[in-house]
Amino acid sequence: MLRIPLLTIKSPATLGHLQYERAPIEKKQRRFQDRYVLVPGVQLYEYECRAVIDWIRVRLVFGKATQHQWIQQVVKPVIGRKCHVCVVDETPGRVSSVFEITFQEPDLRQVNSICWLLDAKFDLQALPIVAAIEISVDFRSRFRDAHDRAKLFMALTRHFEPSRDVISNHSDWPRFTFGEGEDDTVGAIGRKKGWPVLDDDYLMSVDADRQPFVDACYYVGARESDIRWRIMDKVVDRQHVAAGTSVSLDDIDKRVRIEVTLSRSAVAGLGIDYLTDLAHLRFATLQSKFFSFVLPTFSATSQLSAGAMKAVRLVHEEKREQKFLGTGAIGLGAMNTVWARRMKTVRKDVRSRSRTSGRTMTPAKRVGRGASGSFLAFEELNERVRVALRCLGARVAAELTGA
Repeated sequence: MLRIPLLTIKSPATLGHLQYERAPIEKKQRRFQDRYVLVPGVQLYEYECRAVIDWIRVRLVFGKATQHQWIQQVVKPVIGRKCHVCVVDETPGRVSSVFEITFQEPDLRQVNSICWLLDAKFDLQALPIVAAIEISVDFRSRFRDAHDRAKLFMALTRHFEPSRDVISNHSDWPRFTFGEGEDDTVGAIGRKKGWPVLDDDYLMSVDADRQPFVDACYYVGARESDIRWRIMDKVVDRQHVAAGTSVSLDDIDKRVRIEVTLSRSAVAGLGIDYLTDLAHLRFATLQSKFFSFVLPTFSATSQLSAGAMKAVRLVHEEKREQKFLGTGAIGLGAMNTVWARRMKTVRKDVRSRSRTSGRTMTPAKRVGRGASGSFLAFEELNERVRVALRCLGARVAAELTGA
């Protein structure tokens, strides 16, 4: 049985281990022939799952220019606190007719009310535009246990599969942060000192890979990218890094969270332009787009005949297991891609030599090939997320339509 230690960094400790079981694959597809799957020792029924809009940024274009404090004067009485107001295309006197307001944990009925109050005062020239949005899926342990949260945090970081390429641009690579210092951010896919940034050798290597601390924040995607993710054990709220303040959560409110942040272009890619469009968005479809989880599969080398090829395959599959445990599906997918590319080159060379010698080359088996060919959908986890997003969509539609 394989296992991953659950280490903390802020108060150094070990919260046990996340164990993995090698299990047979029930699916009959040829690509899973003679393979097994690694299954995490996490009982998903022990967690409550709920999706929320963490924040939404709304762009407002007015017919009358104004200043941000007059925007706040309308906002605060409705929600009981100030919001972050960004002035767009500011002119002398800090005046503008375009503003972006960020609403934390929004009640969209209140957001709607604020927009129409601002319309009455400053003459909106267009419907409120969704400039950006962050959607989160939270998992609360039914037993309010830190070990359970640590296990699920590690499982989410191991099994998460991003919906876009996060390897070609080094800034997108998975990393984890546990402080504000330069040395407090560590790359999950490690490379030895002096190695070039994008080198196949360290995508294949497991020597410098780093598993995240369970009390760190795990990031995927560059900070300036249109789609980026964060996974964390959320134990504080309303954190203000600059001021050094936060609110500690009670055990009942502590949860493991995965969140996706979508910029304007990513939101537009969903067919969302205006705030009211969210009422018609099929939130359940966001699971496959932004909250996809997979299970890794590996060759059952015991089925191979003894010999040099078995020894090579055995070493390779052991490294693949280590790569998954160290870097998750993202690192293993990158390793798969490099391996497939190298094998293609080798087979091309062997084929050329075979033709010269008059021999026939055995066709390559199309089993578990490529970056994603060796992965199975983590359907139980995906379904939990899908249902949570569907419920969020129903709440959003009710808030925006008054139903």
